[in-house]
Order: sequence, then C-alpha cells, then structure tokens
Amino acid sequence: MLADERRFRIREILALQRSVSASALIEALGATAATIRRDLAALEKEGVLVRSHGGAVSRTSSTNFQPSYEVLQRENRAEKVAIAAAAGLMLMDGDTVFLEGSTTVFELSRRLGSLSRLTVATNSPPIVCQLQRWTGVNVVCTGGDLQRDQFYLSGLWAQHALSEIRVDKAILGITAIDFRYGHTCASQAEAQVKRMLVKAGKQCIGLVDHTKFGKQAFVRVGPVSDFTTIITDSNTDPEQIAGLRDAGVEVVVVDVDKFADD
Repeated sequence: MLADERRFRIREILALQRSVSASALIEALGATAATIRRDLAALEKEGVLVRSHGGAVSRTSSTNFQPSYEVLQRENRAEKVAIAAAAGLMLMDGDTVFLEGSTTVFELSRRLGSLSRLTVATNSPPIVCQLQRWTGVNVVCTGGDLQRDQFYLSGLWAQHALSEIRVDKAILGITAIDFRYGHTCASQAEAQVKRMLVKAGKQCIGLVDHTKFGKQAFVRVGPVSDFTTIITDSNTDPEQIAGLRDAGVEVVVVDVDKFADD
C-alpha cells in the first residue's frame, strides 16, 4: 500500500472514531510500526491529528469528511443488512422507487430479485450494476457528475432528471441525523439531490443505523419531518426515536440479531 493511500485510510478511520491506537493501525493497514510512526508524524505536520502515547487523536472536524464507499460498506454491516431487509418488506410489485446512492440502500438493492414490474430510478452506479441482474426490475439512471470516492451521481444533469420524476417511494441513506436539528450530509451537491428526492416521493423512507444519530454533518438537508418513515436498528438512542415520533415520523426499529448476512 502506497503512503498516500495509507494516510487517506488513517484519515478515514479518524473520521469514524476520532482516535486510534498504533497497534490497530498496524493490523488494519498491514504496515510496520516504523511505517505507522512516519505516517502519523506526516499527518501531524499537516494538522490532521495529534500523536498521543500509543496512537493518535483527530484534530479535524468530521462534519465535512466522508469516508470512501468501500470503508462505509464495511462499517456496521450487520445493522445495514437488517435495516435493508426491513425496507424490502415495504416494497411491492409494480412500485416506482428511487434508491439513493448509499451503502445501506445498496444492501436493499440486493434484495429485490423476487419483485416484478418494479421501476427503480437511482443515482448510484453500484446499484445500477446490482439491479441489472433482476429481470423483473426496470432500471433508470439519472446521470450526472460522479463523486468518485462515493460512487454517487449529482450535479445539474442529476438534478434535471430528478425534477421530472415522481415515485411511490424515495429511499434515502442518512449521513447524520438529530431530531432537534434535522438531517445533514457532507456536501451541498448531495444535499441538493436529497432535497429533490424528498419532493419526488409520495413516501420518503430513510435508512440509518444507530451510529448516525445525535450527529451533524456539514450541510443541513432539512427537518426530520422530511421523512414519512425511518428504519433503524435496536441500538439507536431511545430519546432520538421518541423525538422522531413526536415529529410525526414513523420509526421502524429492527432487531439486528434476527437477520443473517446473506
């Protein structure tokens, strides 16, 4: 692994958990202790982190740093699988659906093979690749500017496509959410797509695991009342669940232990 790639991975890890031990980095990156020490020293000079005894602590805000798609796919995988399985039960033959680009929504796309006459629009190249194998699903892709690390299409072409569609169910991933402040994401381009999806769907369904609650990302998308339904896992803070329900949002809480990763 090249130095730039290792250091980007260290940034990703710190964005997710704010601190990390040197031994954990050695194991995660397959590097020697001396290599990790050099990487941490270089990142400290850039102002990314502060070295501590046996590790490092992030100095940068996590609000506008978005880990790569591959990292997000691995994070909280059991929760994502369970949430996606519950979301799949809400879809019916003949539905028109928008699946926004997110790793949890991608898990849902893996579960649509038994449906027929389903029309799915998406701004996610990985979801397009997944759906092309299901003969009962008609697939529409928005086009747009590709956010490379996120495999996410946004920009003017995507916005134009979204302005011309209406769907039964718009299904979104959520970067960060707090019932007091609303839901937020890492970029203005992504926020604009999300705002248009809220308007495009007769129902707006958010898929979000417990680690995203009580947090704020860089750009506010809107209030939690944008969603008709939010599906989350049973480790979510009860105060957050109560706050969502008080705002008129249906909350589906999934028991992760009842679902196996298939």
